Amino acid sequence: MKKLLLTALAALTLGTATMAQKIDNSKDRRFLPANEASNPFNKKSLNKGGEAISDWYSFMDMIDKSNVGSTLTGFVNFMTHDSLNKFVEDDGVVRYGGWQSVGQILDPKDDLIELTATPQNKLSVYNSYKCDSIAFQYLYVRNVDSISDGMGGKTNVVDTVFIAYFAGSQIRKLQFTSSGDKLGLVDWNYAKRLPANMVKMDTILLGVGANGLIDTTRASNNNGGFENSWFSKIAQFPAPAGMKINANPNGSTVANLVGFTYTFKSGIPAVVGTDTAVMVYQKDPSTAPAGMRRTNYFGCRFSQNSGSIGWENKNFWNTSLFALKNTSYVDDGNPNSWKGYVSGNAFTADLFLESWFHITVDTSGGKPGVGFNEVENVKINNVYPNPATSVVNVNFELASAGDVTIKIYDLLGHEVSLLSYPKTSKGRYEIPVNTSNLNTGVYVISINAGNNTKTQKFTVTK
Repeated sequence: MKKLLLTALAALTLGTATMAQKIDNSKDRRFLPANEASNPFNKKSLNKGGEAISDWYSFMDMIDKSNVGSTLTGFVNFMTHDSLNKFVEDDGVVRYGGWQSVGQILDPKDDLIELTATPQNKLSVYNSYKCDSIAFQYLYVRNVDSISDGMGGKTNVVDTVFIAYFAGSQIRKLQFTSSGDKLGLVDWNYAKRLPANMVKMDTILLGVGANGLIDTTRASNNNGGFENSWFSKIAQFPAPAGMKINANPNGSTVANLVGFTYTFKSGIPAVVGTDTAVMVYQKDPSTAPAGMRRTNYFGCRFSQNSGSIGWENKNFWNTSLFALKNTSYVDDGNPNSWKGYVSGNAFTADLFLESWFHITVDTSGGKPGVGFNEVENVKINNVYPNPATSVVNVNFELASAGDVTIKIYDLLGHEVSLLSYPKTSKGRYEIPVNTSNLNTGVYVISINAGNNTKTQKFTVTK
């Protein structure tokens, strides 16, 4: 399915932009990961400082529960600030790097959170929150530690990783008018080939040896020295103070997202005279020409939707970001073109970045963080019969009056049933929900009342 149109909702300005057809990334799945780093953030952290909740949000945990969760394939790719660096692949063909920068935007209100192991972490439009830390899976391969200084000596090579942080109005909300899919984008500086208009940019210098933040990884040489797959690690960084969303008590806040990007620049010149540096060399090392000049490189772990059904992203702005050489070198003056970053759902096969955000509900300044466990406005007492056939009864209680919605999702995150009960008084209720049209399987029932949501799984049999 082609996504041709965008409707821009950046800030409070409405407009339209006609985009080219989806970018074909079918050839991206050629670099394989080896021993992948395990997720260190899969355990519930303790609440601290009187705050309502403090926990890690994994974008990939959400995508695993989406309609494409069963068709994800993991790969790695490499970023090059100058895309002239050569990739000599195992078929002998010389290709060139095309990724300039990557990133992730988080929408902590996403309904998919209800299907993860921490459904209580879903925020509402009433929540003020702050992003304390970010993390991502990376590969940093250091082939060269020193190069000629041009005067007969050597100089140490220092590579650089730029990490930019975004919050609120710095993230533009858009959507495809053809499909209704949401996407979030951040601005791009063409002169520097770096992101623009951020809360802060951290500059991480990578010299010889470990620096405590990002360490060198290595390529797998299991097949006679071939550079055929890569070992990954996970880096974690504290977010700056500006990574904070102050929600309006009436729930009207539109600029309510956070995000980050990272970009790599090698300290080794891509071209010296007529000699172009080789980044990845997958052929037998014995075939390498004498004096072949290598460069250091930095990669990311991502997943690609290998199925025929596109990712459904209709209501929330969880978006992976990719700056490619065909969008990030120059502004072509066409208002309908991509400007630097392209969203992960704008590719032929959707792309998703392995990333994490540590989110804490903000209870400072009189903002109580309504919507989490400390305000138990709704309680599910029972869902029966379980398994159900044609009807499932939902017994629940309301601590205060409000609008109530009851939704049923399948395990792929599709909404299959919706009931609405506006202006419901506090008290205890039991509501029958028709399940006769549902296939046999496991479902999640979700009850939202005011600022609080509760979920419970049940089974349908025929």
